[in-house]
Amino acid sequence: MPGKVLIIDDIATNRITLKVRLAAACYQVAQAATAAEGLTLARQMSPDLILCPGNLPDMDAAGLARALRADPVLGETPLIVVTGDHDPATRLAMLEAGADDILLKPLCDDLFLARLRSLLRHRHTHEEEQLRDGAGQVLGLAEAAAGFDTPGTVLLVAETADAALKWKSLLAHSMPDRLTAVGYVDAMRHIARSDSPDAIGLALPGDRPEEGLKLLTEFAAHPATRDAGVIVALAAARPQLAAEALDRGAADVLGDGALSREMALRLRRQILRKRRIDSLRRSMRAGLRAAVIDPLTGLHNRRYAMPRLARMAQEAALSGGDCAVMVVDIDHFKMVNDSFGHAAGDAILSRTGQILRDSMGPDALVARLGGEEFLIAMPGTGPDAAHMAAQRLCRLIAATLFHVPGQPRPIRITVSIGVALASDSPESSQGGSVGPAAMLDRADRALYGAKAHGRNRVTLCKRRPAA
Repeated sequence: MPGKVLIIDDIATNRITLKVRLAAACYQVAQAATAAEGLTLARQMSPDLILCPGNLPDMDAAGLARALRADPVLGETPLIVVTGDHDPATRLAMLEAGADDILLKPLCDDLFLARLRSLLRHRHTHEEEQLRDGAGQVLGLAEAAAGFDTPGTVLLVAETADAALKWKSLLAHSMPDRLTAVGYVDAMRHIARSDSPDAIGLALPGDRPEEGLKLLTEFAAHPATRDAGVIVALAAARPQLAAEALDRGAADVLGDGALSREMALRLRRQILRKRRIDSLRRSMRAGLRAAVIDPLTGLHNRRYAMPRLARMAQEAALSGGDCAVMVVDIDHFKMVNDSFGHAAGDAILSRTGQILRDSMGPDALVARLGGEEFLIAMPGTGPDAAHMAAQRLCRLIAATLFHVPGQPRPIRITVSIGVALASDSPESSQGGSVGPAAMLDRADRALYGAKAHGRNRVTLCKRRPAA
């Protein structure tokens, strides 16, 4: 099913007519006769879109829009008003109340269905971003909505630069945003050398729309503009052209000219929509980063390290190369915590992680496994180079003075390191790739050997013969 649509209308024939049109396009349709009944049903079914007339027995369309926007569950549900009222002031009042669009009777099927597709496409994009933001919400990293009312950047594009400038002068009185006006020929060059706009106004001439439609397609595909809502302004109502513009990626179409107040309202909505999406994406990235980064050391954690180690081992098997794995453990770390406190222990862990990261090349993986254990994986590294690198780390840590909170003098620590090679595993000798858990287990066994022989030293895992 393309989506769930709720029709609210007190006239049964209107509901039936709309239902037939929607059912033919494979939409799932529900019906209600009053605003109160519709709101109750909407909370139960969570429709993807709601259709209503300009007036209902218990509420007008503006009141229904306000009720939807105030509802914590239904606040983002698109609302289309289908009406025969052509009065611009009434239309603007419904839009200001929160209606997403007003379609005039008689409905053009192509435009009607294109508008539904456009609204549902943008709704699904928003819902996807909210789902991806789940990690940030769980971790308490969701951004506040502060700053959404600050001025945005709007690009106004018309057939000629002069026409775009005239359009800008009309909108400047209604918008606090930074408006830039360009002609068709300069639009993509301007985008290439400027910051990404928050919203775009695109005027399509009625007699030669092809170049403007081509620009609309480019806006939808270009990385700098594909998230910016594009409002298309037509010189006159042309349903087929409006439908084509919507299907090419326009967020809105004004079919009766670029009325300054309505265009300003629609552009501002697109600015706010883009900022919500940007905020959700930033929160999502922060959540993903928190899921794979150890907050104390800034190194990757075990969740990230194990799949990465698996890829390194697989690449080594495919290329015929090698991969070295080290497990680094701070000696007598419990004694450090018991003697100097956990703040001192945290400082040592953080500084050790920094030393390990700074000492390894860009291709190496450095991660904190947990507690006082660190993992280092080095692709393309054989036994001699791995042994030398581990010994260098041992000497470097032993020579470092660690300044810790609450202690007048720095302290010294040492580390023990176990090293294992992918090429030394039984799986490798049999032509297979080595699993990350097996490589880590062998490095751990080597680490136990270093601990057993006095600590502050490096031990290589001896090759275990194949069964």
